[in-house]
Amino acid sequence: MNEIFWIALIAATLSLDITAFGQFMVSRPIVCATIVGYFLGDIKTALWIGMTVELIWIGAIPMGAAIPLDTTAVAILSVVWGLSVHPFDTAAMILALALSVPAGIIFRKVDVYLRHINVTIMHWVEHGVAQGRESYVGLGIYAGLALFFLKAFLLYFILIYPGRTLVCFIYEHLHIRIFEGLRLAWVLLPILGMGFLLVNFRNGKFPCNKIEEISRQKGQGS
Repeated sequence: MNEIFWIALIAATLSLDITAFGQFMVSRPIVCATIVGYFLGDIKTALWIGMTVELIWIGAIPMGAAIPLDTTAVAILSVVWGLSVHPFDTAAMILALALSVPAGIIFRKVDVYLRHINVTIMHWVEHGVAQGRESYVGLGIYAGLALFFLKAFLLYFILIYPGRTLVCFIYEHLHIRIFEGLRLAWVLLPILGMGFLLVNFRNGKFPCNKIEEISRQKGQGS
């Protein structure tokens, strides 16, 4: 239980970087998975998982009102579940990755609900400022950060143990052919991710492409 607490604490801190604070890119799968892997004693496997998640969901970037699948949660839970059950086993890591995708969807749904609560906080801040209480601005920011942190911490804390148990249970009942397929997926998924990377780049789905397009339109308009 003590290990789960510390992992959840680290994961929640990294998750703040998604939209709530900083955006230093430590929440990107390839970074956060490696950090968690360091604490769990297997940086190499964690880096591979982070790279795989990064490539597959390279276009899933939270911008404005867009709230994609929480790839940070997918990467972190994949590493925690896989390394906790069967360290250095690529089949267990891919199985953990597959089971972590629904968890990423859960994180996204809770994040959407939390943003509605933040709207209430924003109105409270506006009301305070209208009454001349500028301190409400800082209080509102800290309240929003606390909500995002508690959301991530509680979800990680709740999901780590049952997810690890589920991965272990399924792993022990898999057929030998499925093990072969999972180990093959360990090699093929990054290749698939490179395909997603090329498609997204070609379709201009990255922020840098959008900035270039806006600049080009402004130049034509002037």
